[in-house]
Amino acid sequence: MSEINIRRAVIGDYTGVSALMDELHHLHVEARPDVYRELQTRMSHKEYEELLETDHRYLYVAELLEQGEIVGFASAQLNVIQNVDLLKDRKMLYIHEIIVGSKHRGHGTGKLLMQELIQLGKKMQVDSVELTVSTFNTGAQAFYEQMGLAVRSSRMEYIL
Repeated sequence: MSEINIRRAVIGDYTGVSALMDELHHLHVEARPDVYRELQTRMSHKEYEELLETDHRYLYVAELLEQGEIVGFASAQLNVIQNVDLLKDRKMLYIHEIIVGSKHRGHGTGKLLMQELIQLGKKMQVDSVELTVSTFNTGAQAFYEQMGLAVRSSRMEYIL
């Protein structure tokens, strides 16, 4: 396995990022076809461009240096909670997704992406780094727990 470089995503990464987003979405469709719709492409080029230009949104890729192949993607957003009667003021870095291509898992790529986001959170002086993970994605849950994240709440459903 060649060396992995974690860097900010650029417009030229769209093809690799789109393939990873498609893979993740397919996992969701397979596990919960009652919730997720099958799509040709999970993220359009326009949507990707807009994400790159969004304030307080941070997109990273994991790239195999020798091949120049995008094997991982992560995106996070700074959320500031202020002046909400019920809640204390705080800053949070919310991770929208961390994806490592199925052929490249188990080599530390996800850990590198997660460490990058945690370092970003520290640099931004946030109070926490948070994310949501589906219960069917047990591999991701175990990974996040290994990285030191703890379950804060659970979303439950009663299907009719």
